[in-house]
Amino acid sequence: MENNTNVKQIADLIVNSNSILITVHESPDGDAVGSMLALAGMLEFMNKKVTMYSPDVIPTKLRFLNKWNKIETETKNINDFDLMIMLDCGDRARSGRYITSFKGYKKLINIDHHVSNDAFGDFNYIDPKVSSTAEHVYALVKELLTRTGMSKMPEYIATCILAALYDDTGGMRYISTTSKTLNIAADLVDSGANCSNVSENLFFSVSREKMELTSRVLTTLTFEKQGQIAYMMMQISDLEATGAFAEDSEGLIDFPRAIYGVEVAFLIKEVEKNKFKLSFRSRGKVDVNDFCSRFGGGGHKVAAGCTIKGELKEIIKNVVSQLKELL
Repeated sequence: MENNTNVKQIADLIVNSNSILITVHESPDGDAVGSMLALAGMLEFMNKKVTMYSPDVIPTKLRFLNKWNKIETETKNINDFDLMIMLDCGDRARSGRYITSFKGYKKLINIDHHVSNDAFGDFNYIDPKVSSTAEHVYALVKELLTRTGMSKMPEYIATCILAALYDDTGGMRYISTTSKTLNIAADLVDSGANCSNVSENLFFSVSREKMELTSRVLTTLTFEKQGQIAYMMMQISDLEATGAFAEDSEGLIDFPRAIYGVEVAFLIKEVEKNKFKLSFRSRGKVDVNDFCSRFGGGGHKVAAGCTIKGELKEIIKNVVSQLKELL
């Protein structure tokens, strides 16, 4: 295991490999998918044999990205590789049941930006100070462009990276956005990425089913600790009643987080009987990465998640009680 691997070392490993598997975390978001498509596109230009794999289906809003339909969601073609690159995966267990135990590779590169990442790769390119995994992929693509003698980043690769940046920074709104992030975005636009098109697809293309789901979940909005804690609940019955998909819950957490006076917000989603996924957002007073680690989860200081088994009422009671102690 090698920590703090730099971009040149990662590029060396790629150049000296032929067959490469790129994979991401469960319930892939824009950072994971955009980064994977961008890196795969670059490796294809280098005539590498590339396979992209996601343990879950690609969200509808990301299907405007070039070659999204080339991402495998079945494991029948996941065999032996010189190199496996895991992107945006803070914990190997989040890569899905198959990849968690997969051994069909010679070397594993772990590229990520989560502070909770435990450096599980043979080579680890991790920096929690950057806004997204896309920033790492941008640096890697630029290095590979130099090595291949290409003068300009292909437009569709630039678009994929910009989509990844936009999605993980909420359109450059989150605290993780830095001058470096904005400079990268500017370079991507200069390479042909279209900000308007990316924004329209990520933030302004919503299905009727998602809106109906949002309406139902908002009715569960609850406040605790004089309004410093806010949470909402989404159950499987809500998906069934609206015809929405699990991916349509993305972004719901932003509603309680945006309320004036709320220091920490969470959304609790039922995934199966007595099993719930919780997403947390904080304004900074509560370190939700540290809080989620109590339940085997993690992420970032102001955005994290975990999975808890048990009765819904008891889980909420326990979580709220522990959050109150931190405020």
